Amino acid sequence: MNTVTEQRINRIIWRTRRGARELDGLLMAYAQEHASTWSQKEMASFEELLAQPDPVLMDWFMCRTRPHGTGLKGLVAKILASKRRLSAV
Repeated sequence: MNTVTEQRINRIIWRTRRGARELDGLLMAYAQEHASTWSQKEMASFEELLAQPDPVLMDWFMCRTRPHGTGLKGLVAKILASKRRLSAV
């Protein structure tokens, strides 16, 4: 991994600190587990997710609403599946 990519991943992980405990734990754990294997497209998708306001993210992760667009829907589903997998361990 090159330095520019490492810096981008570090910035992404820093941005997972939202101030809401539920989001912090969910997003940070997912990013730390998967970021080293992300493609540029996957990083961009996660950055798009992080650009959303906290109330919107909470609604998505509590399954009250669903994101528009298949990219974010798929990412939210992956994050929720990862949480379930970690919770089962």
